[in-house]
Amino acid sequence: MKRLIRFTIPALFLISAQVHAPTISTCSQEQSGQAGSAHEGPCWQEARTQLAMNGCAAQDLREADAELNRTYEQVLSKCKDQPDKLARIREAERAWIVFRDAEAEALFPESQRSQSGSVFGMCRAIQLARLTSERTEQLKALVRYQEGDVCSQP
Repeated sequence: MKRLIRFTIPALFLISAQVHAPTISTCSQEQSGQAGSAHEGPCWQEARTQLAMNGCAAQDLREADAELNRTYEQVLSKCKDQPDKLARIREAERAWIVFRDAEAEALFPESQRSQSGSVFGMCRAIQLARLTSERTEQLKALVRYQEGDVCSQP
């Protein structure tokens, strides 16, 4: 005798959520992995719709990018008397931008935007903001150089 399995509406929802879990968990992993997560700021606390959360993620990305640019300018200023070093830093920054874009595309490919729904832009912006914040910290290490630290670079 075969048993029929009955699913309730909540069970079907859970099954559906599990099917889409990689996209959802990837985004939530990136959110929780963001250093100094801005998800605690007023924008995120007030966001009640996906559109609002998308706006918060875009704002976080703009802020992370602005901090990166400020820090990059500090590094350039510090190395202004070293043209060879300046050229290498600029080359490294261009390479990092290529990496950042490739990393975001690998995790959140534009070709899957329509399949991912309205969270796609938020998740991609969160990933870009996280990578940008990490790069900012790397550049800050160049600014914080201490005389006598043989492994650090002025």
